[in-house]
Parts: sequence; C-alpha cells; structure tokens
Amino acid sequence: MNYDIISRVLEFCSHDYILLSHCALVNSQFNLAASKLLYCFVTISPKFNPQAVLNLRDPGAIPKGSNFTSAFLPRYAPFVRVLEVSGHISPRPPPRNTLSEKIATALPTFTNLTSVIFTPVTYHEDLFAASIPILHNLSYLTELTVNASCTDDDHAPAIVQTTRLRRLSLKSPGRTILNLLPEWLGRLSPNLIELHLQDNCGSVTPGVLKVILPHVEHSLEAFALGLSYSLMNDDVYTFLDHLPHLKRLQLRYYWQLRPPKHQPTLSGLRSFSATYLAMHTRKEVDDFDKWVRRAISRSPALHVLSLLCEADEDDRVTYISHDALADHLVKKHADTLRVLDFSNAFLGVEALKEVLRVCTRLEVLAIQSGKESLDVLLTHVSSMKSRLRSISLNICNAPRNYQVDQVIIDDILRKGQPTLRRLAVDDTVWEATWFTSTEGQTSLIVQQAEDQTCSKM
Repeated sequence: MNYDIISRVLEFCSHDYILLSHCALVNSQFNLAASKLLYCFVTISPKFNPQAVLNLRDPGAIPKGSNFTSAFLPRYAPFVRVLEVSGHISPRPPPRNTLSEKIATALPTFTNLTSVIFTPVTYHEDLFAASIPILHNLSYLTELTVNASCTDDDHAPAIVQTTRLRRLSLKSPGRTILNLLPEWLGRLSPNLIELHLQDNCGSVTPGVLKVILPHVEHSLEAFALGLSYSLMNDDVYTFLDHLPHLKRLQLRYYWQLRPPKHQPTLSGLRSFSATYLAMHTRKEVDDFDKWVRRAISRSPALHVLSLLCEADEDDRVTYISHDALADHLVKKHADTLRVLDFSNAFLGVEALKEVLRVCTRLEVLAIQSGKESLDVLLTHVSSMKSRLRSISLNICNAPRNYQVDQVIIDDILRKGQPTLRRLAVDDTVWEATWFTSTEGQTSLIVQQAEDQTCSKM
C-alpha cells in the first residue's frame, strides 16, 4: 500500500489512541506507521487515588491506560521520543515499589528519546535516583523538564551534569538548584535556547538573574518566569533588555505598589504570554492591562498574545472588559498580530469590532464576550480582511437557558473568508469542510467536529 495514503489516513486520527490502535491491526505497514504515533509519547501519570495512599502494599503499579509497559518491547522502544512521569506516584519505598527500577531499566532502551519530563506530584524521594545518571548518556536528549523530585538537595548535583540540552524547564526551583544553575548553564551554553523557571519562583532573586545572564544573553530565544515576590518589574525588565535574541516570553503578573521606571526593549519578541490570578475590580484589570502594554509596547513584530488566568474552580467569576488592552493592540500591533488568546479575558463588542476590522493578519482568535458577539461576527465576517482560520468564543453574561442558534453558526462559517474553518462556542466546536460528490459537485458542509478542541496555534 502507498505510504502516502497511510500517512494521510493516520493524520485524521493522530490524537485518537483508540483509532490508532485499530489502525495498527490492519496490516504490517499500518502497524509500523501507527506504532510510531502510539509510542512517540510515553506517559506514566496516575490520578489521585485515596485508597492507594492508604494501601501499605501498593507496589506502584503502572496505570492501566499507560503505554509504558509495551514501549519496553524492542520493536517499539526506538519510536519513543518523549517520556513523562507525572501525577500521583506511590510514595512507597523500594523494594516493594518497583517503579524506580522500571524507569531506570527503560531509559537506555529508548535510544531516540529527545524529551524527558519528571514532574510527579507525589513520589518517593529516590524515585529518579537511578534514572538521573542515565540521562547523561542519552545521545538525543535535548529537552528536560523537572521539579523538586530531581532538584532537591540530594539530586541536584547529579541532574546538573546533564548536557547537550536546548530546552530546560525547572518547576518551582529551590535555592539548591539555583545555586548550581550558573555552572550548569555554563556547560549548556551556547546550545541552550530556552530556559523556563516556572510556578513558585520565590527563590529567584535579582542576584540569581544577574549571575545567570552571562551564560544565556547571546543564545536565549525563549524565557519563562513564574511568581517571585523577590523581583520587581524593573529587575525583570533589566534582565530581559540583555537578551537580544528573545522571541518568546512568559511572565507571571502580580500587582506592585511602585510602577517600573522604564519599558523593556524587546524588538525581536514574537510571542508574549501573561499568567495572572482572577481579578474582580476595574482597577485590578486596568493595572494588569497597563502592565501588559508596557511589556509589549516596544515589540514591533509581535505575533502572539496570550492571557492565561490561573483562577481556582471556586473563584467568583467577574467579567470585566480588557478593551483598553485591545485598543492598544489595534493601534500598535494590528499589522503583525496573528494569534490573540483572550480565552480567560472579557472583550466588549465594540472592541471586538475594531479587532476584526483592523487586525488584518489575525489567524486565531479566542475571547470571552457577550451573546451579542455572535451577531458581530456574522456582520463582519464577510468583510474581514484577515485570514482567520479559527475562532473560539465563550459567551458570558447570558441567561441560563441561552442556546446558540445553529443557523448563525452555519452563516458565520459559510459567509466568512475561505480560511475560516473552525468555530467554537462555549463547549461546542463546529467545522466547515468542502465535500465533492460523485458527480463532481462541491459543497460546504458545516457540522460539529469529532475533535471537540479548538487549537490556538
């Protein structure tokens, strides 16, 4: 069978593991192609189980849904590119808990492994003690993401011996790993192009940024920084000003009494993501929007802007518009902006009209807005000059019994530009697809998508 046909078939089910497993049973050619997708990403990530916590005989068994055990087989091991160990791993010690030994045994067999993610929520302190030294010998390993399970006092000296990395992510880095970080970055330079210090970064001080700067200033293209009350905006901006090749940036916002003295000059920045806690007042939103504007105002080539709210499920939801920020985007970044992710940020209908009218290169739009926003889309979609291909809309401030009119959805996708093929409203995704009949006639069909996710990239 032609491999081009097989690859085309598998393209439609690349994210559906059940369909891929069925494809693998068709014949040997399908088996080979499907197996490469089935075992590209191997995960051990048990969900929280109160009974397992209380079970003193828990051996730390591999979850039933994991493909880790079969990935051991010689025919599948070369296909593994990413290994993730996360979730609630049993804290029982060896020898009853054999997971540590299994991971260490598997790593050398995954000869083409490029990315390792060791970020369990619960675990035994020596879960990765035998695995960390093996990482040093993985020839193709270029991406590493770890948390305290690998960066505590006992394991940090070993993990920093890992070299050849191009992307390094440290979750909630503590003082020990940060003290070793300059030396580690010195060995990784100049290959390292991404450094992500994420989640609780309270130990990251101005001094830490100062000592790591010489090792990353000439190579870093992506940087992320989590929450640190030890840092003022000026501390972060001074650090960023010395990264001339920076293209992607993610920062965690928190309100500060003293405004920054200067704006960062990030002339090459392509993507900016801001994470923040839920805000409930007009002043909070205005201060946040002002902070975002200051961060991106000197980035003339901005392509992506994402606002990511870290609200808890029980947080009171307040829909306060970010229209002032949208106005800044319309005036300063309309000619370059391609992805606007306001999934957690409310946008008024007038601001939405301006974004649709002026941002001519916009490809992906995700917002929260009122129920009138569907009418705005219907009115403006046919005259838009942008190349929108995906719209995600979360309807807010609507009556409890409010239901989306299927006719409006159909009209938006039919009257929109030829590039617009995906529209998500609340939890439902619709797709527009061209079909050709046996007589050669083409028609546009609008229907709910089988994959109910609306990609932002």
